[in-house]
Amino acid sequence: MQNSQGSYEKVILTISAILAIAVSVYLVLESQGFEKSLVLAQASSRNDLNPPDKQSVLAATDTIKKKYSWVSPVKQGKAVPLNKSVLLVMKEGKLFDLLLQDQEQMFRPPMTNIFLTGDLTKNPPESQLPNLYSPNVGDLDADDDGFSNLEEFNAKTDPRDATKMPPFTNKLVLRKRISHDYILMLKGGSDGTFQIQRLVPTKGSVFKPLNEEFGFDKGVNRFKLLSAQKQTVQHPTLGPMDAFVVKVLDLSTKTEFELTQGKEKNLAEYEAELEFLWKKRQIIPGVKEGKTFQLPGLGLTYHILKLEESKAVIAPDKNGKPSLQTVEIKQG
Repeated sequence: MQNSQGSYEKVILTISAILAIAVSVYLVLESQGFEKSLVLAQASSRNDLNPPDKQSVLAATDTIKKKYSWVSPVKQGKAVPLNKSVLLVMKEGKLFDLLLQDQEQMFRPPMTNIFLTGDLTKNPPESQLPNLYSPNVGDLDADDDGFSNLEEFNAKTDPRDATKMPPFTNKLVLRKRISHDYILMLKGGSDGTFQIQRLVPTKGSVFKPLNEEFGFDKGVNRFKLLSAQKQTVQHPTLGPMDAFVVKVLDLSTKTEFELTQGKEKNLAEYEAELEFLWKKRQIIPGVKEGKTFQLPGLGLTYHILKLEESKAVIAPDKNGKPSLQTVEIKQG
């Protein structure tokens, strides 16, 4: 048994020795091949280098030799210093130069850029409006004087100075004209006496000769017949016909008017309902044509000279009388 085990060990040792010899031979052969592969590349001579790109060299040389003249850009006919910053703002994908006064470059039209950024040529220079970049900067009131920036722009006043503002009448609108109808009609006449009816506000009728004062309310003589004549007038249904035409004096207004037989004459009195929109909304009710009113909180007195359906003409008070300066108030 021991002899068999010894034989196996000898065989194993023999095989191991053979393998070791084979590996050694392989390594020797490989080392010889690797040495042969280590061949140094020969360096090229300087004379064999590629020639330089003459065109690129010439272009680079010209660039170096070129003299640059730094000239200030010109805007609005004036040179802009090169060390001056430019205020650029992006709006809706477009760049706006706020220092450029150009109608096509207005950042918040109709307001100009210089109105927003301030006039730097003034002494002292103006400052930018607060909230300059806000989309509703025109609706804001920079100096808190009751007028928006846009209103001051339109009036050409200073939005940075509360003592310089548009006229207060810019904040006044006519809400409506109220009509108090007073309708008369000449019914006819004979023997120098004429029948005159009042249809509105209440019905009444009088028979009066020329040059006599009369009225329709107790104790009030408002009218006086001045003259009368017959004329051919066009009746809406009967066609041409003879009719009396009477000239009448309105004693309350010192004005004359004519009454034509069969036709209504409205001596309506008008009054205005005004609205004052300075800082807060205030109503000025019932101001008759020819009368005065005051602006709430200011004590400024104005006369209403004329009232129409869509506008009123007013004038400032001067020593109890309307001044020559008139203002037209639109309906709003």
